[in-house]
Amino acid sequence: MIHITGHKYNAREIVQNMFSPLVGVICSPLANEVCARNNLSFMEMLQPFSKLLNDAQFRDVSDTCVSIKGLRLNFCDVDWRPPQTVLARKMLNEAVTNAHNDETKTVNIGTLKLKIPTSEPWFEHWRETFLTVQFPADHEFTRHFLSCLIVLSSSDPNIIESAQKLTQRVHQMQSVTPQKLPKWFNPTNVLNSYVVLHEGSQGDISKAQQGYELLKSTFGDNKCFLVQVNSLDAGVTGEVPDYWTAYIKRQPKNELPVDQLSGPKTPQDAMSMISMPNLQMSNMSDAISTTDSGSDVAIIHPLSPVQENATEAISSKFSISSESIASQNINANVWATEPDGGETVVHGACLNAMDVENLRHFVQDYTVRALIPYAEQMVAVLAEAITNKKGVSKSLLSATKRLFSSKPTSNAVNQNAVIYTHESSELQTRKLGDLYFMFGHYNLAFQAYHQAKRDFNADSAWQYYAGALEMAAVSAFMLGTAYRKTFDYMEEAIKIYLNVCKLQQFATRATLLSMECLRTSRLHGEAANQLIRMTSEDADLRSALLLEQASYCYLTTYPSMYRKYAFNIVLAGNRYSRAGQRKHAHRCYQQAYHVFESRGWSLAEDHIQYTMAKQACALKRLEEASVSYAHLLHPDSQQSAQQQIIFLKEYIQMHTELIKRNTELGLLSLALPQVEQNSIRVLLSTPNTLVSGQQVSASGIDIKADCADETVWHKMEEMLVTTADPKKALVFKPTRFLYSKEYPALEQPLAVQGEPIEISVTVFNTVKCSITLNGIDLLWKLQLDNGEVLSNESIYSHTEESSSKAAVAAAIKTQCIPAVVLDERCEHTIFFKITPKLTGLLNIIGMVGEVVLTAEPTACLQGMLQFEAQQVRVKSKQTTQLLMDNKLNIKITPAVPSMAVSFSQLPTNIIAGEILPVTMTLRNSGIVPIEDIYLCCDQPRWLTLTDADTEVPLSILKTVKDLTNEKLSKDREIRRQRVIRLLKHENSVSLKPQECATVPLHIQAPYQKGDFTLRLLFLYALPDGTSAAIKYRLVRHNWKFQVHECLLSAVTCVISNTLSGELGLDVAIKNESNAKVFTASDMYVTSLGIFSGDHNINRNKLYITNQMEIATGGDGARYLPLGKSMNFQCRLERNNNKFTSPPAKLLYERVSFVNIVPSINADKAHQHIPSVHEMYGFLAKHETLYFNTNITTDEFNSAVLSTDPHTTVILNWAAHVKLAGKDDAQRLVAGQHFVQLRNLYETTTCLGAQPSHAVVEIIAKPQQVRSIAEFALTDTDAQPFAVYADEQRWVDDEDDVVGDDDAASYWELNTDYVGKRCLLLDESLTLVIKA
Repeated sequence: MIHITGHKYNAREIVQNMFSPLVGVICSPLANEVCARNNLSFMEMLQPFSKLLNDAQFRDVSDTCVSIKGLRLNFCDVDWRPPQTVLARKMLNEAVTNAHNDETKTVNIGTLKLKIPTSEPWFEHWRETFLTVQFPADHEFTRHFLSCLIVLSSSDPNIIESAQKLTQRVHQMQSVTPQKLPKWFNPTNVLNSYVVLHEGSQGDISKAQQGYELLKSTFGDNKCFLVQVNSLDAGVTGEVPDYWTAYIKRQPKNELPVDQLSGPKTPQDAMSMISMPNLQMSNMSDAISTTDSGSDVAIIHPLSPVQENATEAISSKFSISSESIASQNINANVWATEPDGGETVVHGACLNAMDVENLRHFVQDYTVRALIPYAEQMVAVLAEAITNKKGVSKSLLSATKRLFSSKPTSNAVNQNAVIYTHESSELQTRKLGDLYFMFGHYNLAFQAYHQAKRDFNADSAWQYYAGALEMAAVSAFMLGTAYRKTFDYMEEAIKIYLNVCKLQQFATRATLLSMECLRTSRLHGEAANQLIRMTSEDADLRSALLLEQASYCYLTTYPSMYRKYAFNIVLAGNRYSRAGQRKHAHRCYQQAYHVFESRGWSLAEDHIQYTMAKQACALKRLEEASVSYAHLLHPDSQQSAQQQIIFLKEYIQMHTELIKRNTELGLLSLALPQVEQNSIRVLLSTPNTLVSGQQVSASGIDIKADCADETVWHKMEEMLVTTADPKKALVFKPTRFLYSKEYPALEQPLAVQGEPIEISVTVFNTVKCSITLNGIDLLWKLQLDNGEVLSNESIYSHTEESSSKAAVAAAIKTQCIPAVVLDERCEHTIFFKITPKLTGLLNIIGMVGEVVLTAEPTACLQGMLQFEAQQVRVKSKQTTQLLMDNKLNIKITPAVPSMAVSFSQLPTNIIAGEILPVTMTLRNSGIVPIEDIYLCCDQPRWLTLTDADTEVPLSILKTVKDLTNEKLSKDREIRRQRVIRLLKHENSVSLKPQECATVPLHIQAPYQKGDFTLRLLFLYALPDGTSAAIKYRLVRHNWKFQVHECLLSAVTCVISNTLSGELGLDVAIKNESNAKVFTASDMYVTSLGIFSGDHNINRNKLYITNQMEIATGGDGARYLPLGKSMNFQCRLERNNNKFTSPPAKLLYERVSFVNIVPSINADKAHQHIPSVHEMYGFLAKHETLYFNTNITTDEFNSAVLSTDPHTTVILNWAAHVKLAGKDDAQRLVAGQHFVQLRNLYETTTCLGAQPSHAVVEIIAKPQQVRSIAEFALTDTDAQPFAVYADEQRWVDDEDDVVGDDDAASYWELNTDYVGKRCLLLDESLTLVIKA
């Protein structure tokens, strides 16, 4: 028997094993009993030792000695017969079906990573079986018995008689005419050798030696051998390992039922396994044969003793039924029988180490003493016969035939009609070549084959000719001198076998030999081409195996042809499927998918995945089928909506079947909708306490927030922590509330027992049809502090008892929407809110839901969508680490005190400069007191608290005090400006349990229109011992406003009298409310004031120069309508009083006011805004120089020591406003504008000096800037500061007659002053009046 599997033979060893000398074996019944004690036959006992360990010597006709390395003998029972056609097909299919290898190796081709099997045992077993089931042919002699071993037992009482009977039987086999099976190399002179088996455990060896001597005297010394075996009793444990398992062929038993391994019953079944449903892809139905494609090609030889007629044998293939296959009995001489019950068979149980050594020695001794001398004798005889016959048999006719011979064609007739006698020189030459080849003399073998092929070619004996070409090529390969011409020999032999002789079995064998030779010579492309050529429509199994080998050849070329590999492995999978080899078909498609994956070949991927799904379902691998079906529903699919509906239905059916068969699997993952893993967000927030309709809870942080301003919040928190505990650690870690892809959790987030956790996730419908996700719920697992684990997944998998379900339901409360409809290729964000009632480690697993096909509600499937932890790349100074995002693993800590913050409702649309009174409510909703409470504001200029203890800002304090020697800290001053302590008490407790406190505060709208955001961050400390993990808690609040422009005020300081040095203010006011924004905007300008240490307002000198556009309301109040303007002037008087009050009362001495247009409505509005005389008022806020958080120390010191002399103009106003298109009612608002004046004759608004949108130019621009503070230093000389257009001065109209008597009435030159007093201002016309 040929053995070329399971030992990792190289190409040379495979060839040696295929063409090793064939030795026949015939045993007496007693000898069989001796071997049977080891569960072996005599042939099987010798198989592991059939290879010679030592080199042997072989002499050719020229007496040249050749060393034979690795000579192996092939022992075979003389009663062995090749199986019939049907049984051969069954054996071939079973050889492939029962051989598998799940181990893979990775092949890297650039960025491509392919996984291929580490070995192909199915191919090796098929090849070995294929070579085994072939009938011996007459055109070659390597499969003919060269000699015969007659095996006897030493316990035989008549050993000579038994030997003679067996010898006679062998002679009868050798003398049959015409010769049938078994066939002999030289029937007239066969080497018959005799082996005596002696059991060492049965008695003395002397009796065996007596019988052995009788045999030697009868048959000759070199033909008789004595071998001692069975030195152990049957009950004793064997001493030697099992050498024989790998060599014994047992009748295989299928692991899977026949219906899962057999081929499709009908062509339609085959089509369903390899084609897409209703797909307009390649039409594969034409490729499906109408016959049963599960059968391989018939292995038939023309000289079969059972079917002598080759035509009859071939035609019988088409009349085979499954019943006839099943009814065939496997010859015990071909396949051993597997024991019943799956018992483990022990081989060699009676053999010890010496017995094994005896067997090895016997093979060596028999080869050297008998077989090789016999072969040398045969070589001499054949060589002499060839030489003699060549001299007398060649005639002129044969010489002429050789001269004019031609190559065979596929149309040649009677291609096998040439018949040679056994004594013909052509066959003798072929015999000589085979003999040389079997014994390793490849040089002379090549010469003999080369001579034989010339003779056969001359006689047009194409079958003989092809055989000679085949062996000549193999001889050259074994000789190591193979070159292109010898490879062409094999190519020509294959073509003749295939096209001329129509003998596919020999063409297949030649291709297998050629493949090994070409692979060894690194000609992988040529090997692949030969393998592909041997595929045919009527041999699916053979075609599949050869296509698979061809694909591996393409993969090992340089450079690798991985596209051809993928194409051929797909074809192999198709042919495996048609041959009924579902497992191998699935494997091939799986290997091919690695090449097609992620290359944009969507339809090809879908075809492969659909086929894999079908094959996996047929193999009952429903989980693998689920993966393939899931791929068909991927978002990049180019399938039509109707096709995807079909895929979805099959996916649901398969998934349902999987759950029915494996109820222990619980919830399975769904293929759709698809979870966008990077969209998962987790928000840890404090609960919002329900407040009345007049109150608004603190906004906190929204789960949809973009987190762009997190750095601002973290800086505010750092200032709060530093203020609350100056002795804190140097390393500050900000508190995190929101975790997302941009802000991952490198540590476990902390949540508080009883407080909600918000989770958002976006799901995407990947198919082109509408689906509904019903019964949505969040899946979680909670590991309690005592080690107990609770999970609501068990509720949906129906594996928990009712008591456990109650415990799970009480552990965590979940809120979410019950169902979501997802349209075609639509995404939707689902929000969950869970409240943990117990402490422990909470792990968010995913979400559960039922996918329903909207068009067909009956097609539904419940499963889970799993949330996956993402990797985070963390960069340090030297290295980069990959860490896991832990936002889904939340640590639940025991309950801690919680403070609820709420505010009175505010409008979102406000006007520039408006002051809004706010009531802030703080409530301790816990059972433990809350200690210090702090508030931080990111823009403290626009926020103030009514706190009489407010410190004097440095910018005001330095005007009355030298700060040069003061110890000022930049960071402390920055925190002092932004951080406020609330609810100050003598003890540290700010709020007792369940206590509520209100704090008044005011907000002023900025002067710049647009969006305005004010951020407030509250920090409250927890008492010691409350929580080890949480020392303080935070509350966030965001105020978002839309600021609209309304009042525009422009102020200019002028010299009203150069003689007395009196200054005046020219003020222009316009109601610039946008008519598209406001339906009503009535402005009340009530009073004007200044903040200055040098001047006060002269209440007796106020002149309204333009009041033509001032309107009077129904209540008698005068107001400035929308789009109208007014002008007035006032004079300043010097303030000679020295500052004597404490700094906190500085504003009381330096602020003076004058009424302009008093109004009762305005007075009501101003009752609710802070006074400008207080340090917590907005005048002090406006005068404060706020330091940026990133200011340097040098910049801070420079700002503190530098002076900025200026005069601040205060304009108090009120307004009735109503927004257009809004439901808000008309409201009365109050506001203040602050304008800082630094230079004379410089027009300034609250936004700064010389705005581009000034109402009018009140006075002429000076040629140079003159400081007001510099003017205040002079007593009476105002001439250097005056501005002249010419030498003339203008006086007030009512003082024209008086002339120069009233010096107080003089105003410095103003080029359009007269126009303002005497004419209505026309905004479309500029009047310039000059003296």
